[in-house]
Amino acid sequence: FNSAELTEDQLLLLLESLEDKIVSQQLKLVRENTAHLAQNEAAGGCYFSLLSFPQEKEQKLTIAMVELSGVRLQKDGSAVCTGGAFSAVAALYVSLHVLDLLS
Repeated sequence: FNSAELTEDQLLLLLESLEDKIVSQQLKLVRENTAHLAQNEAAGGCYFSLLSFPQEKEQKLTIAMVELSGVRLQKDGSAVCTGGAFSAVAALYVSLHVLDLLS
């Protein structure tokens, strides 16, 4: 088991997400994609679907947080995952889940 930790930049983005009240939307996005990442990581691929957010700022904030987890989103909608993407996204999911419960 390889536990991942969030980076300082991710923690700052989480704080901003909390202030902007978009944690529940981000949690939904990460929850839906974590299963896909687990399946595709074993096959050597990467799938990550990005939901649209009402505000461009929210979209950029979410993309930045996901990309810091090792998932590079391409303009054509595809994704490229780095080696530890699944565990990093799982750590992000746990953090979003806890924040959502507390808010």
